[in-house]
Amino acid sequence: MSGGGLSLPLRFHFRTDLTVQARDINYGNHLGHDAAVSLLHEARRRWLAAAGYDEAGRDGAGLIMLELEVHYAAQAFWADRLSVDLAIAGLGAARCEFRYRVDRAGQEVLRARTLMGFYDYAARRPVRRPADFLARLTALNEESDDV
Repeated sequence: MSGGGLSLPLRFHFRTDLTVQARDINYGNHLGHDAAVSLLHEARRRWLAAAGYDEAGRDGAGLIMLELEVHYAAQAFWADRLSVDLAIAGLGAARCEFRYRVDRAGQEVLRARTLMGFYDYAARRPVRRPADFLARLTALNEESDDV
């Protein structure tokens, strides 16, 4: 297994730690693919929440998944503490791309990419990116760099 052809940014904007739970283990006794996607979702929601952004879009601009790509490099097991690094790798008028690196004690477990569209769930239609979206998310990294 390897991280594959998915490139990662030189700098990540956010890091959070997650622990593999019993519910995340599949019949192979390791982290299942469905649980891996849920861990990515949890990490992304933590970053958005820390920046004061609501993924459900209560302000009229939520996020909806358009594409998902996952490349596995190693297995993860019950009770493993995983670190998830996130970055914005692409930003358009109505979309943004998140890149993820998940590791266990420095060993890469997986890398992933999600393409998210900005979406008004009440109106059920795509919308433009909020003007302050990138600044709010990347400001967290700058604050942590100062510490």
